[in-house]
Amino acid sequence: DDGNAYLAAGLAGMGVLWLPRYMAGPHAARGELVPLLEDWTMDPMPMYLAYPPNRNVSAKLRVFIDWVDELMRRHAPAIVPAASGPGEG
Repeated sequence: DDGNAYLAAGLAGMGVLWLPRYMAGPHAARGELVPLLEDWTMDPMPMYLAYPPNRNVSAKLRVFIDWVDELMRRHAPAIVPAASGPGEG
């Protein structure tokens, strides 16, 4: 569950790995990693920031939330809800 360790193992030639583009891209551009199965994708996973509901959002927490939000908007694929079929919500 450690992306940096996973990346290091891949760079050391220890096998095939799946990484987000923002982690693999710079290494692929330098030829350190070779893209495989490029037309295969995984569904994006949601990310949540949690903090106690009984507290006001401090200036530090607001800056952190805004920073993470901006990073995800720039580097992570958007999660698009699946279209509902007939009879579904």
